[in-house]
Formats: sequence, structure tokens, C-alpha cells
Amino acid sequence: MTTVLEPPAIAPVTAPVTAPVDAPVGALTAGRTTARTAAVRVLLADGHHLFRSGLGALLDREDDLAVVAESPTAEEAAAEAARTRPAVAVLDPDLPGPGGPATAALIRDRAPATAVLLLTAQPRPADLQRAVADGIAGVLLKDVPPAALISAVRELARGGRVYDPRLVVDVVRSGHGVPLTPRELTVLGHVADGATINEVAAALSLSPGTVRNYVSAAIAKTRGRNRCDAIRIARERGWL
Repeated sequence: MTTVLEPPAIAPVTAPVTAPVDAPVGALTAGRTTARTAAVRVLLADGHHLFRSGLGALLDREDDLAVVAESPTAEEAAAEAARTRPAVAVLDPDLPGPGGPATAALIRDRAPATAVLLLTAQPRPADLQRAVADGIAGVLLKDVPPAALISAVRELARGGRVYDPRLVVDVVRSGHGVPLTPRELTVLGHVADGATINEVAAALSLSPGTVRNYVSAAIAKTRGRNRCDAIRIARERGWL
């Protein structure tokens, strides 16, 4: 089931930090409600310590949710997903490393049962388009009400999908002006995040030749001189 949330009506998450700023990441989750074996296991990955800690405190207050790991980078997030096998991974698309979609692909490779929720600060329609094309279960803006975020985590754990209504509206409004297909946007987005052709092919289960064809199509449709120019044009127009 796909869920579109009601537009937010209250302030962003402002849950208090529950550990010293200089505490190691592992210390933030040590001792957290491990006895709640039936709780939905959640992985948090965000490069901002205060936001990540506040979000962890918010989710851990729920009896049916348990934050089992927190990670500041893509590489650590993928490793923690393999180790903890969470039901839901909440990721910042701008996480340090290969980027949100590529990190989501890494997590799915190492923990196939994990549903990914992208929590973004930027209202970019392309994030939603790429997420749908990549099979990512949820995309929300970071100013979503706390109750709505908690509901979204529960929905993803049940196998549902949740997308922020503001992004859906923007996609509908801009859809006719985007010449690239969702797959072309996904491939170009991976390349923009710094992935090589072979890395994109592995992440999307495509052949390198197919990836090159998608890149070539994106260059032609944006009328760019090369892939770098195509990425620049796509970003300027809000497609990436």
C-alpha cells in the first residue's frame, strides 16, 4: 500500500539529545531497550550528530520501535545494516559517501529485508522520481511532523510505501517538463554522486553497456556537451 501523508502542520523534530556531543557513535545506542525483541528495528544514518541523536531519542520513546544503530556515513550505514538487520533504515540522501540512492542499494544488498526511508532537507522532485525507480519505499522532508514520521516508519515495517505529499505535487507539476525517464534520472544521479559506470551497473543490476546508453541518452536529451554538462543542466533545472 502506498501512503501519501497529510501536509505537515507542526514544527520539525526537536527531540533532546541524550548523550554528550563527544560520545562515540556506538555509545549512543548502547543499552537501548534491547529487551524489546518484538519492536521494529530501526537504523539511522545522517551526517549531523545532533539531528541523528534527536531522531533516535524520538523513535526510542515508542514502545514498538527500537533504534539498533546510528551511522554518520554511507559505509558505516551499510555495515551496520548487515550486522543488525533492521526492518527500516532512515537515511539522509546527502549522507557522506556515495549518496542516498547508492547507499540504499548497498543496504538492500547486505540486508534485503530492510525498507529504506529517505529523509531529505531539500524538496527536490527528482529525489522522489529516483526513489520510485530504485524501489525505495519512502521519501519524506525533514520538517515532517514527528507523529507522521513515526507512522511512516511503522508503515514501511509493514511493507507499505510513504511519500511526502509536497514532493508528489511537485512531481506532478514538473513531470511534463522533465525529458529524462526515471531510469535515466537514476543513472545520471548515481554518476553525479561520483559512481563509476561499473559501480552504477552493479548497484542497479544492469550491464555497463546499458548504463552507458542511459548516460548517452541523458546527454542527448539535456543537450549537454558531456556527462558533466548533462549533470549541471539537470541540477540547474531541478531534475537532480
